[in-house]
Amino acid sequence: MRALFAFALRASSGRGPHAEAARNVVLAILLAQLLAGAGHDGPPHAAMRAPRHDRPRRHRQPHRDTLSGRRPRG
Repeated sequence: MRALFAFALRASSGRGPHAEAARNVVLAILLAQLLAGAGHDGPPHAAMRAPRHDRPRRHRQPHRDTLSGRRPRG
């Protein structure tokens, strides 16, 4: 890994498409080393519950009888 990193670092100092590719290789190696060194075991948090106020919306209101229980006239 060190030999590839050293070769890519030397090649990245020039100009042209090969130097640009070597810079991308250097960045990829550095990113891989950062991720490998992080030592993270898993997801940082437990799964979050849905908020209470986020319920499915009803299109129609349910029918409600009169409060006194009487039948309407007419």
